[in-house]
Amino acid sequence: MFAFLRKSPIFPWVGNRLRSARSGGETDSAVLRGLACGAHLKYANGAPWNTVAAPHPAPKWERARLKAMWGVITPEQWHEMGQQLLDGQISTPLWDMAMGARAALLVRQDGAPVYEQAWNDAIGRLLVDRFGPHHPELRSTATAVGQVITRVPRYEARFREDGLLPPHTCVRRTLAWDLGRAANMACWGVDAGFAHPGEARQALRAIGTAAAEEYDTWTDFSLSYVLGRCLHFDEDTFGPWYREVRTSHHLLTSRGDSPWREVALHD
Repeated sequence: MFAFLRKSPIFPWVGNRLRSARSGGETDSAVLRGLACGAHLKYANGAPWNTVAAPHPAPKWERARLKAMWGVITPEQWHEMGQQLLDGQISTPLWDMAMGARAALLVRQDGAPVYEQAWNDAIGRLLVDRFGPHHPELRSTATAVGQVITRVPRYEARFREDGLLPPHTCVRRTLAWDLGRAANMACWGVDAGFAHPGEARQALRAIGTAAAEEYDTWTDFSLSYVLGRCLHFDEDTFGPWYREVRTSHHLLTSRGDSPWREVALHD
């Protein structure tokens, strides 16, 4: 699902801009933290990052986009989709299963490098414990997770080459990919007429809390989002799906007017 393609129906060329509303922006720090989780997409779409509702919403167009890209056609489905994204259940469970196994190995090995064979062995044990040795889904799940184990180090190596990831470190999980889209889903629901701003603000507070519980810094959050987007769309090409978010990562983690400079991840 090309769910982040949300250029303005009136001004489709305004993407890839960091914008902040000069008036009408949110003031609650917890809401702003949730909105800041959606900063990558806000930048890509050229939308002000600090507002819950678009200044000139187009509900009919927004509903058509949500239907086409997300299968969301009712307020109930909007709410359910937002909750699934908040819970990390749309794109990230399989990826985070693999990365969680690696994280556990890193702890056991006092930070020593985790090699692919050891990682695969750990996943094999985890899946047998979870499904049982004869479960019909065991082999297909192991194959899918094995592909993640192969792909993640390739992306991390490229992240290091491009200055996103420090040497000898790795990305811990990809929940931010779902949280970032959850933040935008909250706003899209208002623009589509599926929700009142108050409902979106409540969702954004929960998203910001989840991000703060999971990540130490906005940079960690951003790397998680970048990896999630690459695993979802890039197909190991290091093409525009990666290059675009690489640009927004550098911008959001360095510019003084970045949402992540204005809003603390932790109180």
